[in-house]
Amino acid sequence: METIKAAVIGCGAFARTQHFPNIARSERLELLAGCSRSEENRAWVEEHYAPRYTTPDADEVFDDPDVDMVVLSVPHAVHFELMIGAIEAGKHVMAEKPMTMTLEESYEVCKAVKDAGVKLCVDYNRRFAPSMVHMRAAYQAHRASPSVGAGQFIEAADRPTLPEENASMLLIRINDESSTYRPVHIDWMTGGGQIIGETCHWLDLSCWLLDQEPVRVFATGTARLCHIITLDFPDGSRACIWFSPTGTFRFPKELFELTDHFALFRNLCFVETQVFGRGEPEITHFDLQHDELPEVGPEGGHDAYVAKLNERARLHAQSGGELWPNLSPDKGHFQLLEAFAEAVAEDRPSPIDEWAGARATYLSRRAIESIRLGAPVPVNVEDLHFFVD
Repeated sequence: METIKAAVIGCGAFARTQHFPNIARSERLELLAGCSRSEENRAWVEEHYAPRYTTPDADEVFDDPDVDMVVLSVPHAVHFELMIGAIEAGKHVMAEKPMTMTLEESYEVCKAVKDAGVKLCVDYNRRFAPSMVHMRAAYQAHRASPSVGAGQFIEAADRPTLPEENASMLLIRINDESSTYRPVHIDWMTGGGQIIGETCHWLDLSCWLLDQEPVRVFATGTARLCHIITLDFPDGSRACIWFSPTGTFRFPKELFELTDHFALFRNLCFVETQVFGRGEPEITHFDLQHDELPEVGPEGGHDAYVAKLNERARLHAQSGGELWPNLSPDKGHFQLLEAFAEAVAEDRPSPIDEWAGARATYLSRRAIESIRLGAPVPVNVEDLHFFVD
């Protein structure tokens, strides 16, 4: 397969800022079709990307023998129906998160993929963010061969190492603004709430960063908005996801802190990583994916990004809400799309397959159940690794 011909189903805001420009940027992909029930969205796609055709009917895309891959960017509640339609039509699928909203739907998707012999990728893009790849590599190198930097204070050198001191601890802090949430996201029937719709990202990322699967989940708060989720892993490692929708976009959204063997690894919203405890601090800056305020903070890094966010807020207020410059950290959307296109072209495994999608949905449901019970819940192996005939 020389050029992979793609169709995007769902041509709203996210597809406009990510899927369409990323397909246009790729040398492996060609945009064949745009599908949306909105006449306005179809007109926008035709004007900006000139696909071979646009249509309001997903079945037209599924019936088109020239379409190799379908990119789904639609509300959560219709993921399953459209995903199954694409798979059964023999199309490879790039699906937005969450892959599905229930374990039963996950089973049907995994079975359909197996039966059809196609590939599916779930857009848990943060695994492919350049800054996250960098941080994980530094953490894994240290964990494989811990190196304590000069200057560490040691008071009892002859004390034996305790089991807990061989574990890793991960904190993920989310500073979000619920004023941006569309009603469909917090309606439990259509969006599932923020655990199933957003925190699935960080549940997936925790497993990837620590290279393990949890054995227990404990959550407090609400599945709809504010919550804290703790994951316990087999080796004693733990992850804590702290999600607040009552924050401000004048400050970066995501912070990741990972400690292991007396070192600290930090990722500051994909624009800066920091490593402490292995000698002198290691500070690395990463470019934004989109930067419509290049004159602000040209030095890059976290402080520069904060300055950009506050200048954007000032311009937004000054313009009466008309201006909102695009300031997007590189969260790995393009890199994951390219990796999936490569997997399709070279018949290799999907970089984030249907089983990873099922795992994130299952852990999300376990967290919701923990909130409802007010108690920790186990991760059951027969649910996490269900069998598909």
